[in-house]
Amino acid sequence: MRITNDLVFQATNYELKNKIDFDGLGLLATKSNERLLSFIESQKYINQVNENNSIYGIFCSQDIADLRQFRENIDVIVVDDPKWSFFSIVDYLAKNKSRDESRIAESAKVSPAAYISPVGVVIGENCVIEPNVTIHSDVIIGANVIVRAGSVIGGEGFEHKKTSKGILSVTHDGEVVIGDNVEIGSNSHVAKGFSYRSTIIGESTKLDAFVHYAHGVQCGKECLIVAHAMVGGNVDIGNNVWIGPSAVITNRIVLEDNCFITLGAVVTRRVKNGETVSGNFAIPHQQFLRSLKRSLAND
Repeated sequence: MRITNDLVFQATNYELKNKIDFDGLGLLATKSNERLLSFIESQKYINQVNENNSIYGIFCSQDIADLRQFRENIDVIVVDDPKWSFFSIVDYLAKNKSRDESRIAESAKVSPAAYISPVGVVIGENCVIEPNVTIHSDVIIGANVIVRAGSVIGGEGFEHKKTSKGILSVTHDGEVVIGDNVEIGSNSHVAKGFSYRSTIIGESTKLDAFVHYAHGVQCGKECLIVAHAMVGGNVDIGNNVWIGPSAVITNRIVLEDNCFITLGAVVTRRVKNGETVSGNFAIPHQQFLRSLKRSLAND
């Protein structure tokens, strides 16, 4: 949907002084072939705006606009609260998104005690959906997928913005895409995508019980994510990754192929291909063991 003055008024009840017309919305890191509208709250992000050739419009305050430091082809739109204006539009578009009727393959076995949204869901061949599962709209499930009892797929993620107008809880606008042969354990939560980044579970990946898989997490094939793991938003996970029980993966980091996250690890940095990490905060496993031995020797 195009971002025009009329749309902004519908979403925010705010009449803009300058006429606008953009293809869509995007954050400062969003790359697209379309003309995007974004926002900033601090002048320290001006260079990032100028370097992203997908951004053609920016919500900002009057004092930032007065600096006149944006590149020439950026439409500078002065508003009282740039964050509130931007995410109010995101919220409005998500709430007014059109969806097709849900489609469930005839070979799928869906418990009568499960809830499947009547719109925006696709469930492939030979899937098993157990009792008390909830599948919200904007979820695409491949073939031979098992969703164990009590799990929630496509729920709203944690996206609450503190603004001058109070806390704005932003409705999610993205999808959940689940590959073939995936299994999701009992009472797990897979959040819907957000800000045009889908949540993806790759082919043959297995989630244990009580896993939280946040919005925008994307993993490759044959990953194993064990009980009580918490994977933060927009994490990129490669292929054949092990995430141990009760591990915590902070948001917006990368776990490369074949890495191993031991039980209880708190991961706050990129983990390289084939690397094993342990501890809080997580470090290479052998380094962790040496530190532990020194600590025990000094007791």
